[in-house]
Amino acid sequence: MSRRKRVFFDQTQNERGKIDSTYSELAKLLKDNDYDVEAYTEFMILKNKIENAEALVFGCPNSSKLRANEISALKTYVEGGGGLLLMSLSGGDRGLMNNMSKLSEEFGITFENTAVKDDRKNAGLPTMPLIEDFESHPITMGVDSLLLPSACTLKTSAKSQVVGMTSGTADPAAQPVIAVAEKGKGRVVCIGSYEVFRRGGGMKSEGNKKFALNTFRWLCGDERLMKERKKTTTEAAAGDSEASEAAQEEFEKTMKRLVNAVFDLQKDIKGLGRKIGATESNIVRLREQFQDFAEKTQDQLGLIIPAKQFKTEEENLAADLKGDISALEKEIRSVKQLRDHVAQKHESGSMSKETFQEQSKKLDERLERLEKRLGSKREELQSLTE
Repeated sequence: MSRRKRVFFDQTQNERGKIDSTYSELAKLLKDNDYDVEAYTEFMILKNKIENAEALVFGCPNSSKLRANEISALKTYVEGGGGLLLMSLSGGDRGLMNNMSKLSEEFGITFENTAVKDDRKNAGLPTMPLIEDFESHPITMGVDSLLLPSACTLKTSAKSQVVGMTSGTADPAAQPVIAVAEKGKGRVVCIGSYEVFRRGGGMKSEGNKKFALNTFRWLCGDERLMKERKKTTTEAAAGDSEASEAAQEEFEKTMKRLVNAVFDLQKDIKGLGRKIGATESNIVRLREQFQDFAEKTQDQLGLIIPAKQFKTEEENLAADLKGDISALEKEIRSVKQLRDHVAQKHESGSMSKETFQEQSKKLDERLERLEKRLGSKREELQSLTE
């Protein structure tokens, strides 16, 4: 089973297309077909932030403009093998007050200030035209009709290829609305309407769902698209062979569902882990605030508030160890002072040699025991705080 492809949906440019609302059906379709779908929210757009995704989607930026260094990063991303999907709306850049054509023109495509209408070939309204004029291309394979609401037309150059056009009865007539380009190792798809994949809009059409899978498979270099294309150019096997293929296909679908369930569970676990971490951080912060409050209240008002209760078990143990260490250090200093005093008395002649030796031995033994205990306490504290 091949590795799941990763798709980022940009959310840094105030896009109208969002995977948790507008594109929720598209997100589910992609997840069910072995794609990891994520919102990209890290402003600014940098090459090293997006290079681990097979495709990046801009679903109709609204009143937001890409910076020059972001356009450069996206161009490098495509040349290095990334897939880029750019979608607009009627009015193009001018109507939406974005500059997406600054990016798309790098690949020979621009979004025009137009609004497509078709009084004859539509899904109930002139602003919901049906696109049926396609050029042969992997993303249009098996697609007979496409619902493309509220679209603008595209202007293309020799660097790109038109794969979908308005009908002869549309306004504007026979104009590009879907175009593709390849640059370096990467691929680009530009569509005049982000609503082509909108929940309750374009995604009501089976043709749009097929087009969606084709588009992302082509952008991501998915080998399954080539397999499907090859299948359409050969005759299907008959009899037992057909039954075997059907069983294999059903098995693969079942495995996909299981894999998707595992990946979704992993994401839920990661999300829960982040929430738990945030909660623990808040608890630590509250504990510190309570401790500080207790100590200040004791100092200022003379009230006795057991600040120790706001510490963790580890913090309390560390505090106890520090207290023991301090007491041992004080006792060791006292023993050393007493030993020096005994030595002075012996030197002055006021203490016999036998008495001096006896007392010195006892003091040395006591000092050895104290220093051993001190070393043990210090080691225990170090292991606790590491």
